[in-house]
Amino acid sequence: MKKIKLKSLAYVLIILMPIYLVRREILGLPTNLWEILASVWVLLYLLKNCQMIINKNFWKTHKKYFYFFGLIFLGFLLSTLVNKNYAAGLGIIKSWLIIPFVFSFLALEIFATEKEKILESLYFSAFGVAAISLVYFLLGNLTYDGRLQAFYNSPNYLAMYLAPAVIIGGLLWNKNTKIYGFSLPVIILALYFTYSWAAWAALLLPLALIKKGRGLKRLAVIFAIVIILAVSQLGSQKLKDAHNPNNRSSLVSRQIIWAAAGKMVADNWLWGIGPGNFQNKYLEYQKYFPPYLEWAVPHPHNLYLAFWLSGGIISFLGFLGLVVFWIKKKMADPADVISLISLGIILYFLIHGLIDTVYFKNDLAVVFWLAVFSGKSEIKG
Repeated sequence: MKKIKLKSLAYVLIILMPIYLVRREILGLPTNLWEILASVWVLLYLLKNCQMIINKNFWKTHKKYFYFFGLIFLGFLLSTLVNKNYAAGLGIIKSWLIIPFVFSFLALEIFATEKEKILESLYFSAFGVAAISLVYFLLGNLTYDGRLQAFYNSPNYLAMYLAPAVIIGGLLWNKNTKIYGFSLPVIILALYFTYSWAAWAALLLPLALIKKGRGLKRLAVIFAIVIILAVSQLGSQKLKDAHNPNNRSSLVSRQIIWAAAGKMVADNWLWGIGPGNFQNKYLEYQKYFPPYLEWAVPHPHNLYLAFWLSGGIISFLGFLGLVVFWIKKKMADPADVISLISLGIILYFLIHGLIDTVYFKNDLAVVFWLAVFSGKSEIKG
């Protein structure tokens, strides 16, 4: 298969990431349509470029990224073995670690001189999702509390996928003002109707920090729009209920979830509780707390707690080491548009991750690693 075809397939696969929602089984093992196609693409790439892969200089050049990923992977694997949650743990390692990491790394290798195309594919994928989501809105297909979630499991999941595209569209606006001038408002409108305050707030700092990039005026407009959207909620019932312990608000529920997750970390700080095991442990820990407001809680609603609980102290330190090392390199690099976009996306993940479990989904894991490798520098030694 020619290299240009592998490029085209990678571009299409990124645009079609939402098809991970189409679940399948192969030989009794759970998987999904996107994962199958991405695995085939990786295999084709490795067969085409086997000489490069076995080259020692190739591994030496990228060893810091493999080192940090290795720590995350090792922690998840050991936690799975220690906690004996083999099916869920190994499935998560496959779907949220190995395939997103390998696909993203190889995709950026093949697009080494055209990284902007990778970011564009992410953007147009989000635009397609936003356009379809607005059809759901027009048809009145909303959650019980009037929020837009489209074909995702929750409005927050939809918001998490759309938010990075706001950063991409803002910085690539000048490349084609007609295309981005039409598509970006569609994405912002769909994001607004999710009423995901966390996503709105998490966008503010990345958009402010990347102000030195191209399209400053456009970014200022986007920044103002996000502020207006936030202000529009000041009189909402959701905000009035946020601090009322007698209401089942998301904030009050999260406070209980964080308290339970914190005790889990204290009791299982070394190995964690195992990936995919939070729901079981959460119910087990109810005896230490007043009656829960929410009982179906698959994640701790915090990125950092999720890494620690899923992979113990090893994965937690691996993740922190990766982001600290990566951000340090980005701050030292010239602020080209690709670096600014990737920095903005990673900052979004880190900020939103304070109150939601971003990354721990098939598509978000790919977005995270694509941002990491879009902005990476070649590290030798």
